[in-house]
Amino acid sequence: MSRLVTTLMLVAALAALPAYAQKPQVQWNKMYDFSKVHTFKWQTPASPSLADSSPFMHQFIEQQIEMKLMAAGLTETDGNPDVFVTYHGSTQTDVQLHTDSFGYGIGGYGLGGWGMYGYGGPTSSTTRVVEYEKGTLVVDLVDPVKKELVWRGTVGGILISDDQAKTQKNVGKAIDAMAKQNQKLRAEAAKDAEKAAKDAAKAKKA
Repeated sequence: MSRLVTTLMLVAALAALPAYAQKPQVQWNKMYDFSKVHTFKWQTPASPSLADSSPFMHQFIEQQIEMKLMAAGLTETDGNPDVFVTYHGSTQTDVQLHTDSFGYGIGGYGLGGWGMYGYGGPTSSTTRVVEYEKGTLVVDLVDPVKKELVWRGTVGGILISDDQAKTQKNVGKAIDAMAKQNQKLRAEAAKDAEKAAKDAAKAKKA
């Protein structure tokens, strides 16, 4: 097998892997008054953390999260915040098996190509094991007074590459998807609450 063919197959296999495969999950305390949340402060993550093993990636993740928080109207503070922010990351190694066939296959006489019956020329197949890392990112908002978790966003299946720029791109997309999912769910919850209030008002008048 030529080196060019091997390289092309590996590129195709990696290209087929999703940047993030899982739909972001967002949960929050429905009884918590988020209208009073205006400031945030980073809470030091538990060791070992990405800040120790990969400080540049840690800085990138914090910057991406800060951008989403500020876009939502929050401001970072050095004093007493309305919420603490922290994130947790984990990785796992997944394996995919890719089998490729070379040669004439089993034939194909009269059926368009060499695919099913006929010529039966020499064939060979190679099964390759492709290992890749996927990451999971969890972002938490914690009430600083009650020490209670009030919001959590989780997204998994983030493809981790040896190329840091590619990994950052995938992580950035995952955080963006998490923020969009939060906006969607919060808008749906607000709509449901408004409808419930109107229904209650009608029932009271009846």
